[in-house]
Amino acid sequence: LRPYNLALQLKQLSADGNVDAAVQRLRSVPRDAQNVPAWNTMLSLCMAHKKFQLAYALFIDMKRRGFSPNISTFVTMFKGLSQIDDWSNHPKQLANAHALHQYYLEYTQSIKYHDPGNVAQLSLSPLVIYISILGVVGDIQKMFDVYFAMDQDGPHAPNRFVFTAMLRAIANHQERAGAMSVRDTAASDAKHVWLQIEKTMQKRPDFELDSRLIAATIHALTRGRPADQNLALDIIAHHLGLTRPGHPDPFKLSPHLNYWTLDAALQVCFATQKFRLCVHFMHLVMDNLDFDQPGVHALVARSHIHKLLRAHASLAMFASPHESSQAIDALEWCLKNDAIHDIPDLRPDMRTYHLVLMTCLRNGDWDGAIKSFQLMTGIQADSFNETEGKGPPRVQKRPEGRNLAPNVETMSFIMRTALQTKDSTKALQAFWLSEYVG
Repeated sequence: LRPYNLALQLKQLSADGNVDAAVQRLRSVPRDAQNVPAWNTMLSLCMAHKKFQLAYALFIDMKRRGFSPNISTFVTMFKGLSQIDDWSNHPKQLANAHALHQYYLEYTQSIKYHDPGNVAQLSLSPLVIYISILGVVGDIQKMFDVYFAMDQDGPHAPNRFVFTAMLRAIANHQERAGAMSVRDTAASDAKHVWLQIEKTMQKRPDFELDSRLIAATIHALTRGRPADQNLALDIIAHHLGLTRPGHPDPFKLSPHLNYWTLDAALQVCFATQKFRLCVHFMHLVMDNLDFDQPGVHALVARSHIHKLLRAHASLAMFASPHESSQAIDALEWCLKNDAIHDIPDLRPDMRTYHLVLMTCLRNGDWDGAIKSFQLMTGIQADSFNETEGKGPPRVQKRPEGRNLAPNVETMSFIMRTALQTKDSTKALQAFWLSEYVG
């Protein structure tokens, strides 16, 4: 029996639901039919069935039988444990995770001594997953202990994946924390990590930021103190090219600017209530997009447009004029580019139209509300005037799914906007629309 065939047998038994039988099969075959990949296969199968304790027992048994774990073994074990969401119900597995980390450190020390050129076996992937687990647990201090115990140079020095995992752990801790003091402390931790990243970039010219690391940094700083949020805005300007109004340099699309980093930048604007800055950032991007270029379709999506429209609605609430006309411009920009380039993720939905209608209501813009309603439904509201409400209005024909049916909330926006104008003609038109829609 060859190890490869043994692994196939283990997979088949596991697929049939006989995980325990697969374990028994592995333990019972002659030693020359086993190898590390075969044991790794069994560990992976146990983790796939969430038999965490059995997997750890097999890991110990594997070592006892003289099979030395390799980097794939540790990745398999940590990745399996990372499936656990509520660690309060799995204290034994948390202890196993800590023990695995110690075994991993011993393993890497052995590789550094006996085979220092084997960079593949010095992968930081197990450590990255372990840091993510610590983030879910909320043990931020332990995470920093792990970081400071790492090499500062060489293949086992922190890379962008380690820093990203740390920042995501901090951001997750913030979301679960109720007290403001805890969130402030977490943001200070994020600032400290960013300073470590800057030091790393100075010491190691080959170290490169990526969009995931930038987005994780911005998210972790967003919920902190004003100084932390200002640092986030500086990072947004320097690494994404989204500068504040009045900046002398012309805007240029950054290679790090994508769906996630743009979303993170807009979230900072809302966290700081800088709604005008949100509008500014979105127009920097929208005015410079070339949808004929590869990958650009995925940069701006409906969720970003919703944040832009929420910003306009918020500004309108503070009596800022002309917000409704700008919101309608954004809506028409989406419709135009979707019609030309067929971008489903940019196509307005019910929430998109309602945000525009909300802005029209707050600005008291009846004409804008009617225009938005017509763009949404295809119903030509002005045609009521020709029949004085006695006949049905004209409905513009569009491709399937482009005309959306109005609901109670839609008509509520229309009626309230009409009443706000104190114009009986507009109120009558709103009544005719409501009667027609039913």
